[in-house]
Amino acid sequence: MKPIERIAMYLQFRAITPHSFERKIHLSNGYFSKQIKHLGSVGSDILVKIHDSYPELNMLWVLTGEGQMILEDIESQQVSKVNDFSSRYESENRKLKSLESDVEKLNVVLKDKDKIIGLYEFMLNGNNKLGTIADAY
Repeated sequence: MKPIERIAMYLQFRAITPHSFERKIHLSNGYFSKQIKHLGSVGSDILVKIHDSYPELNMLWVLTGEGQMILEDIESQQVSKVNDFSSRYESENRKLKSLESDVEKLNVVLKDKDKIIGLYEFMLNGNNKLGTIADAY
């Protein structure tokens, strides 16, 4: 079976008239019917137009007859992809918020440690100054 015959089979399955098919993919009137009548070949440019206009049609099936005529429901695939993306986004966003909170806490701890180090330095430097003054007497 030729690709043109499989396209005709798809059109019958979907109850699409050759005329509406030709209009949808921007072919001249009667082109498809003439191709069917003479079992003509389908060019790659027309296959691309068909794929763009009828994304549920399995192009591998059109070309070779392998696989199913209709691909899985595209809408459910897209909804599934959106849902997967949304859940991953929310999960990653929660992780990011948690990490931001941890960074804030660590910054507070770091500032406290800087203050403690400053106090120790002051005490060390202050004791040395006192010691040198006592030594002077």
